[in-house]
Amino acid sequence: MKFILNYLMKTKSYKYLLIKVIPYIRFSMYYTKLKGHQYHVAYNVLEAGDILLSVDDKKLTSFIIKGVFTHASFCVSKDGIFEIAEMTHTNYTKSCLFDIFKEADRVVIMRSDWDVEYKRRVIDRCRTLERATYDIRFDLGVEQLYCSELVYQSDFMKHLKLDLSDLAGLGRQYISPDGIYDCENLKVVYDSNDTLAVPI
Repeated sequence: MKFILNYLMKTKSYKYLLIKVIPYIRFSMYYTKLKGHQYHVAYNVLEAGDILLSVDDKKLTSFIIKGVFTHASFCVSKDGIFEIAEMTHTNYTKSCLFDIFKEADRVVIMRSDWDVEYKRRVIDRCRTLERATYDIRFDLGVEQLYCSELVYQSDFMKHLKLDLSDLAGLGRQYISPDGIYDCENLKVVYDSNDTLAVPI
């Protein structure tokens, strides 16, 4: 099984499906769940250096990727132009918080215990990874990255205590969005599922 999976991940068909097909399949023509007031609460909480986790329950990826969250991204600023760095099927992507919200049924914002200087350096490091392409094989490295690995590689001194679990029995280390959520030195500062994220 391990051999077959490794072989399939090297084929052109696998790359085509992962980049050109799977990201676009969604089992609903209706909007995601999050509303404007939840976005505004989140935006007031958000700080540069925060880590975001999200999921769209109706996308095919939520059925393929095991766990609660399917995507991770990193806040580099609150300038309204390039706020969120993320790795997507279109490679390194410069987004805003709004872009994350419009494609999610749940968003969680997590904050580290990094000091101000280290946080600045992590943000700078994240920006230097702009030339990275999307990693369809989910290998560790900096030339090709997947979403949660962007967070991992930005934390260049590896202060986050992340679980690098084996990827689908392939014998490789892997950082999942759920693994980031379970990190012991990250705290949740916003969760769209919480009652505090909706108006009373």
